[in-house]
Amino acid sequence: MKKLVKALSPKGFGFAVVQTVFEGKDVNTFERMRDAQLLYDLQVPFGYDAPERGYPTIMSDYHTRGTPWFIVINPSGEPIYGGFTLDAEGLIASADYLSSVTTEPA
Repeated sequence: MKKLVKALSPKGFGFAVVQTVFEGKDVNTFERMRDAQLLYDLQVPFGYDAPERGYPTIMSDYHTRGTPWFIVINPSGEPIYGGFTLDAEGLIASADYLSSVTTEPA
């Protein structure tokens, strides 16, 4: 995640972390979320999704099946990737390529 933030933030990409809690609510608390942010030294917004019952809304909205789960959303707001693993180097290379072939409208 840190590699993605460092490489892609200057290109206009945004990042956020959402802690989803569907088990272990006594351990995965809102207060402990800050501990994770400091542990991983992530300078991105953190959110917390722990419903009183059922699954977190991000899980139903983006059809995630666990954690950690990566969701890539294009500038139009459409999810274009979701999965347990993410090839950081591949995503960075794809973003570099797309920015090199994108031209300004006439």
